[in-house]
Amino acid sequence: MGLAILFLVFALLLVIGMPIAFALGISSVLAVLATGVIPVSYLTQTMFGAVDSYPLLAVPLFVLSGVIMEYGGLSRRLIDVAKAFVGHITGGLAAVALLATTVFAMLSGSGPATVAAIGGIMIPSMIREGYSRGYSAGVLATAGGVGIVIPPSIPLVIYGITTNTSIGDLFMAGFIPGLIIVVVLYFVSRYYAKKGGFGTGVPKASWKQRGRAIWDAKWTLLMPIVVLGGIYGGVFTPTEAAGIAVAYSVVLALVYREAKRSDIPQMFKSTLLISGMILVIIATASTYARILTVERVPTLVSGWLGSLSVPFWIILLVILVLLLFMGMFMETLAGIILMAPILVPVVTGFGMDPVHFGIVMIMASMIGFATPPVGDNLNVASAISGLSIEKVSLAALPYVIALIGVLVVITFVPQISTFLPQLMK
Repeated sequence: MGLAILFLVFALLLVIGMPIAFALGISSVLAVLATGVIPVSYLTQTMFGAVDSYPLLAVPLFVLSGVIMEYGGLSRRLIDVAKAFVGHITGGLAAVALLATTVFAMLSGSGPATVAAIGGIMIPSMIREGYSRGYSAGVLATAGGVGIVIPPSIPLVIYGITTNTSIGDLFMAGFIPGLIIVVVLYFVSRYYAKKGGFGTGVPKASWKQRGRAIWDAKWTLLMPIVVLGGIYGGVFTPTEAAGIAVAYSVVLALVYREAKRSDIPQMFKSTLLISGMILVIIATASTYARILTVERVPTLVSGWLGSLSVPFWIILLVILVLLLFMGMFMETLAGIILMAPILVPVVTGFGMDPVHFGIVMIMASMIGFATPPVGDNLNVASAISGLSIEKVSLAALPYVIALIGVLVVITFVPQISTFLPQLMK
């Protein structure tokens, strides 16, 4: 009965449009009140314990760093460097967007933040250069998702905390898959740019212009080296790296002098809203997951999957379909907190590396960013481009299909994810 209430109330609240954080919390409380499976006070202790975590401090710090970079002119300089090197090729501005989102992802760790920072500049620029609105929005809606695969990644931090997996190993494991994603998205965007005649006739930048662009952005380009190099070099932890990222971005904002004093309240407001949303989701998802644990759902699911007399690759395919389906309806962090404790024991029981599965799970979540009805990146790209969610979703569909293909390859070729972490050991 408790599980029935938990699932039915949660599904009903989602259908009527309730934010997922509140849907998780309300369904958890109602299930506990109806069944008394655990004391209500235990839910509040669980919520507090979920956010009372030192590694979790990295989340608001990385968010703040990304906001400062957006206001401080760092994203514009990244775009100028990308334009100088790839702006002249077919579909050049799409390539610029992909390159800029990749570098910005190494600084912010957030998919929607990357779409907002880079898309806010690139989508209007692409439209002015003759690219269609749908093409421009579709590229950015999918490209921004690379921010949660390439380190530092907020969802990877949450996965590491939830499953007690090394966050440093997860960060290292995300590099190669992230770069593969960018390359595949580029070839898809190039095909449709060529088909639509977008981005032709743009003059190639001289090496002098490229050198000037690099020089103007030199301190910005050094930031990933400082932050990620410090983590992998053992100088500081991922949480301390987030603090370093904030300090570095503040210094650059002061050097570039593009952020105004009047922007400071808005910076903190944006940080508080984004971080607050993330932390509330983590807290309520933890209560939901705790009830599932008390009701022995992870054990039952693990036992059922483990008892199936089918090859492991079929079980993996079933898990992929489940993750992609959940990504369409559930916010990324909530999905990780709910599903990781259930699925990780299953896959590790078959010998799968939890670091490898973490990348698989995060990439499935990335695809969820660009699929309706939730699709955080779709919402951001829709707001910037002025197109409806439906039109942006259709424009993003070819990229989503390509990403699903990449996900399958990364799932069944574990060396793509595990090569760098093993090399560093």
